[in-house]
Amino acid sequence: MLTQSNLWLAAQELASIQMQYAKSGRTLSEAALCGARDFVEWQHYPSEDLVDKASGYEFYYHAHSLGEMPKGEHGHFHVIKREKNSFHHLIGIALNQQGIPVRLFTTNQWVTGEDMADAMRVIQSLGGFEMAIKGRMAPVCRWISSLIRLFFVEIEVLILERDQKIHRLTKEFGDRKLALDSKENHVLTERKIDLMGRLSECLLDVNS
Repeated sequence: MLTQSNLWLAAQELASIQMQYAKSGRTLSEAALCGARDFVEWQHYPSEDLVDKASGYEFYYHAHSLGEMPKGEHGHFHVIKREKNSFHHLIGIALNQQGIPVRLFTTNQWVTGEDMADAMRVIQSLGGFEMAIKGRMAPVCRWISSLIRLFFVEIEVLILERDQKIHRLTKEFGDRKLALDSKENHVLTERKIDLMGRLSECLLDVNS
């Protein structure tokens, strides 16, 4: 269970990481490229994804073709949990051109090729998200972990609504497999987020 103290710690860490990148003249989206000079559409960054073999958590950053990207967005993270020979997608985190998170989203099965886990299993996986990564990408890992804690309630709702959307699509198509493979349904649920607003809320709660 997330306490107000834990939320404040997450807010502190996330803000600190963003500030450190800003001081070095970089954005978080640039840091996510893991040293690559060019940002190529559809390519994963890092190229082999970033995987914590001990925990099974993984993420990568990428962007779609310009015509498929929401206006003002630079790219997005896909956060994943691997278990033996399968994996399930946890959440997508979109960044704007300044490297600020602006949108959270869930995807249909065909997008990542995941084994579509039910909402409660995904939420449980998110609750334990932690990656023991060293080196240049360690701050990005901590940033993602902090963001998940800061917006856990909103992410939980998105995942529950994702299962409701799948249920509706299954009834519409008359077959769950057809629903999960529907190319017309790429993003299943999404919502915009206000990072600065959330950080301010955490500060006010601590000082009140």
